[in-house]
Amino acid sequence: MVEYNIDNQAKPLAPATIFFGRSDEEFPFAAPKPRREKKSSKCPVYFLLFVTVASILLFIFANIVLRVAAPRVTLNSVTVKTLSTLTGLTDSINGTLVAEMDIDNNNFGYFGYYDSSIAFLYQNVTLGVANVTGGRVFARQTDTVNVTVQVRSTYALAQYENFTSDLSNGVLELRSFAKLDGKVHIKKLLWRRSNLMNCTMNLRLGSQTVQDLRCL
Repeated sequence: MVEYNIDNQAKPLAPATIFFGRSDEEFPFAAPKPRREKKSSKCPVYFLLFVTVASILLFIFANIVLRVAAPRVTLNSVTVKTLSTLTGLTDSINGTLVAEMDIDNNNFGYFGYYDSSIAFLYQNVTLGVANVTGGRVFARQTDTVNVTVQVRSTYALAQYENFTSDLSNGVLELRSFAKLDGKVHIKKLLWRRSNLMNCTMNLRLGSQTVQDLRCL
């Protein structure tokens, strides 16, 4: 009969312990976390916006502030100071007119104009010329200049048959011309500008007044 020794029986091995580690520890072979994509930079958008706004402002500045127009010259009124006429063998006229001119400067810089002249004509014959002294018109302002003109008939009027009939009717249609040359000064920049004044009027000999003044 065979006896078995319980003490010599092989004891079973302890079960192997599997190490999973703590839940808060990374597994050494875990896949790396995906990187978050960086937000796109807005600098190019801001730059384009700045360029657009700057271009608009520059366009407005160039077309409003730096835009230079020739100052407008108009004959505001003409007053008869003295006037005498002679009809008969020799038709003639002799008088003094006072012309009031407006120089309107709409620019954002002052307008400096040179010495010039104003002329009064009947048909194509010059009756009188007066000097206009140079001056300055400040930005966005209008200056008024008074000029005294001596008008006298000449022998050249003898070839115009209408002159005698107009004297008899008491109305002479006159024309007036003046040209102002000068420079517009804006931000140390210079623009040369000139303006030609062209006006017509009726000189009424009986009442010694100028009526129907029209300027182009």
